Amino acid sequence: MSTSILSVYSLNQLAKQTLEAQLSGVQVAGEIRSLTRAASGHMYFTLKDDQAEVRCALFRGQAQRIRTVFANGDAVVVLGSVSLYAPRGDYQLIVQGVELAGDGRLAALFEALKKKLLTEGLFDAARKRPLPITPHRIAVISSPVGAAIHDVLSVLARRWPLAEVTLYPVAVQGEAAAGELTAAVSSIRDAMAWDVVLIVRGGGSMSDLWAFNDEALARAIAACPVPVISGVGHEVDFTICDFVADVRAATPTAAAELATPQTLAEWAQRSHLLHQRLNQILSRRLNEAGQHLDRLTGRLRAAAQRFASEHHRRVALELRLQHALRQDGQRRHQALRDLAARLARHSPVRWLRENRGRTDRTVWRLQRVSATMTVARAQRLHLLQYRLHQAGRRPWQRAHDRWQQTGDLLAALSPQRILERGYVLVEHESALLMRAARLDALMAESDRTTLLTLRFADGAKRILARPDGSEEAGES
Repeated sequence: MSTSILSVYSLNQLAKQTLEAQLSGVQVAGEIRSLTRAASGHMYFTLKDDQAEVRCALFRGQAQRIRTVFANGDAVVVLGSVSLYAPRGDYQLIVQGVELAGDGRLAALFEALKKKLLTEGLFDAARKRPLPITPHRIAVISSPVGAAIHDVLSVLARRWPLAEVTLYPVAVQGEAAAGELTAAVSSIRDAMAWDVVLIVRGGGSMSDLWAFNDEALARAIAACPVPVISGVGHEVDFTICDFVADVRAATPTAAAELATPQTLAEWAQRSHLLHQRLNQILSRRLNEAGQHLDRLTGRLRAAAQRFASEHHRRVALELRLQHALRQDGQRRHQALRDLAARLARHSPVRWLRENRGRTDRTVWRLQRVSATMTVARAQRLHLLQYRLHQAGRRPWQRAHDRWQQTGDLLAALSPQRILERGYVLVEHESALLMRAARLDALMAESDRTTLLTLRFADGAKRILARPDGSEEAGES
């Protein structure tokens, strides 16, 4: 027995050095439990299997470099080094890397491939091909044994016995399955002799169905010119093959049903439904057309009413304009007569006539004074007399010019001038008829004929108007 005595701390330190030297860079598989994330960014969890468990620590710096997302219950493979916490004597695994194991790893690979192919457009609905209504040759890629192929062949024979069904036997599980599936799809693509292809397999775990998540198989299906139906697993199972195929079926039996046409009863029911839909569409179209026709008819009637209203309004405006012109002519004629009367009252001739006596007396007085004036005063007197005469003529000349202009304006606005432009005045018993309604009233009051006077620019004519619209001319 060694005589050296170790302290507890020294013992733990020695054990720590031994563990770190002997167990560095080990990989440990297990299930994550009790996962916690500290405020500092460190992560702590327990790695457990059926017989034991070990504490693990993933420090913040290393956690930021790990891209794998994991949670409680995930099966993982942890890369790390074993260390010992000397104060407590507990050993733990210092984690340096984490990878999903089992179905978790497969799920990560599945999502990565799905995202890649989705980005490339292999899942786009635009590239999906329609299924044939009545296929003559059907290719089935599946295992030659098992309940799935038996159910598929039974459904095909029952629903569409006229089709020629060819089985491409392949492995649907294991390492060689993906290659055999890809080779079968490629041979069908090269043959170009099939109307539709079925890829079918029964249910299983993700690892059992992993051959249908192969990238090469997905690209072969996308390049196949023949419509492909994928019926892999159960309704809850999804594979890359389902997303790339033209149609995904929930089960192998459903794939066979999608590939074959309906039975006679189903055809009759579908025909009846189509007939009902056609009748509904025709009825709806007829109703819509009738409503559209009603709207157009209403718009046409409204347009006709607006046109009639505008016509009546235009006629009324023309009558109002004619009446306004006549009234304006009368007002201007009266104004001209008032101006002529005022001009006559203020005429220079009248003023000279009324003041002539005064002027003559002034001249006589000037003549008497001029005899006693010198020659110079006489010349000045003559000059003043000339200026007086000119001053008396200028107001008279200006008044005469204004009178002449007023007379020209009066002549321009004279009713005679309006008649010379082609207008006619209609009179009945010396009363001017300015509205058609008045004439209609006179015609209605008269049993036989009505005497009217038409005044033109060059004279007047009397006519006899009958209620039926005929006229009889008379002498003016």
